[in-house]
Amino acid sequence: MSISEIQELPPEVKDIIFSSDISRANKEIVDKFFLNRDQLNFLLGLEEDLFLKKIDLLDLPNELEDMERAEHYDLRVIALEIAYRILWPLQDFLETVDRLILRLGGKVPKIQHLRKETLQRKLLPTNITGRVRKLMEDYDDFRSSRLTSKKIIDKYERHVAPTVDHWLQDYVHFAGAGYHNSLKRAEYLAKSSNITSLSQVEKESLRHFLISYDDDIDVDVENAGSLLKITSATKPDKSSPQDKADINEILNNLHRQYLEIDQKILPPDFILSEVNNDAIKIRDVLWQAVGVQDKYKAVSCLKVLIEKKSLDLMLREDNRFRGILKRFINIRYGRNINSWFDNNSDKLLTRRLFLEVLLVERLSFSEQEAALLAFYLINTVSDSGQVVYLDEADGQLKWREVQLIKNQLSWVA
Repeated sequence: MSISEIQELPPEVKDIIFSSDISRANKEIVDKFFLNRDQLNFLLGLEEDLFLKKIDLLDLPNELEDMERAEHYDLRVIALEIAYRILWPLQDFLETVDRLILRLGGKVPKIQHLRKETLQRKLLPTNITGRVRKLMEDYDDFRSSRLTSKKIIDKYERHVAPTVDHWLQDYVHFAGAGYHNSLKRAEYLAKSSNITSLSQVEKESLRHFLISYDDDIDVDVENAGSLLKITSATKPDKSSPQDKADINEILNNLHRQYLEIDQKILPPDFILSEVNNDAIKIRDVLWQAVGVQDKYKAVSCLKVLIEKKSLDLMLREDNRFRGILKRFINIRYGRNINSWFDNNSDKLLTRRLFLEVLLVERLSFSEQEAALLAFYLINTVSDSGQVVYLDEADGQLKWREVQLIKNQLSWVA
């Protein structure tokens, strides 16, 4: 899926697609029909096409005929299982799941209506300090708020409202998806035809907006009039001792949290005894733990894999985890970069991305919990490099930043 396609889906639909319920349902379908990894990847790709309405729902049984060893299965039974477990929660959005179930000889369950986003709208306050990406997630009206006064021309030559969403689409169309450095940003601000007619105040507001979007830094947002006014975040007076983070207190706190994690981790012997000391089979235990959301068993498996120096090998060989990582990378950076993934030699970078997707997306740890767990796991082996860093300003561990330049992922210096 491309990032533009993902963004077009309603929030309530994305919540279901990326929920643990759907992940668990896919695992149970695989177990029920004894499907292999390639067959699982085929089903996941087919489901994505159905979510995006690229293929007709009623053609699902026919589409399954392209699955490996399809002739050995009752495809109508598999299709009905997918309809019940994966598609039915999205009936309001997909609309014809009930017809598919009836056509396959099933009984239509009680409807599960999607939550209505309009009933839970959280509106942008008059004044707020925050990062653009986070504000887009937290406030329902932020994307539709106007950044400038005059309409802009989109890539289809249409005149559209100068909203946050439309300006971002224009920026990505001009500069490409992924990370944009200051040079690319300056080129856009200097050359985009939509910017030439802006007032100086609007240009500055847009510039601060883009800096926050690219570099994920705080800005001050004023929402008092018809337009948003965005300026650099007001910095606290660093001469005030109470505003400074106490580094000793930070380190003591990290040490305490580190020990708390260690107490929750299962002993390596416990994991190894479950697989008869076969490190390869730990992958299956990890997969099962992720599927049933047994968070700390999954983390325990990761620790043993890292200790045995088997994590990198798993990410090269195991299509289940490779598939999770590839989809995450393609969604995050907005383009297919499989050639980079297949030829990448920076093992630490791959580990950093994998730990983020597994801990945050699949196991639903918070960003702070995930960063701390990543720090704990990576330090299982000495001299393995770091995937997080300590921000002394707020005393939090944060993921090291990754950028996309010319279809290549690399660390942000």
